Amino acid sequence: MAHHIYHTRGIILGSVPIGESNRFYKIFTEELGLVGASAQSVRKEESKLRYVLQDLSFINVDLVRGKEVWRITSAGEEASFPALKGDTVRLKLFARTCALLARLIHGEGREDELFKDLLGGLNFLEHTAIPAELTLSFETLATLRSLVWLGYLDPEHYERFLEPGVWTLPLLQDFETIRINAIPEINEALHSSQL
Repeated sequence: MAHHIYHTRGIILGSVPIGESNRFYKIFTEELGLVGASAQSVRKEESKLRYVLQDLSFINVDLVRGKEVWRITSAGEEASFPALKGDTVRLKLFARTCALLARLIHGEGREDELFKDLLGGLNFLEHTAIPAELTLSFETLATLRSLVWLGYLDPEHYERFLEPGVWTLPLLQDFETIRINAIPEINEALHSSQL
């Protein structure tokens, strides 16, 4: 019986080793939402996928549905983001955003606004050095937007900050003026979500 191969773009939110040479990945995909997928022998030196399947990478991936989890049959780099990966501050901001999404997203299903927003944030971090005084604004706004896209937080009062994929320094400067007021609502939404 032939298995259907799903081709999609995705961002690897995190991974864990399995056995001697396999690895299990949480991948937030454009077409399927969050999937758990395994790659066979990916930790072996001769594996072609070894350097493509890195945490926080933006990839093109081919997936086949297994009995219990998805299997990665092939993958390629969609974009490399060298400036982001070379800057500890920006990399930490992106890593924390990915870790939050790995906690917040449950089950498969397309999350178009969230995927577009994550890509927008990724491109923004690649092309923009964020001033130190705005790093908390980026992290707080990324959390707020994720909670809104996933239905955990009411968007009222925040509409001007909620265009999917749009990230600019003036937007962060504007958000900084209300960041302190948004934190209790964010914390309440996180608490209510029981995550």
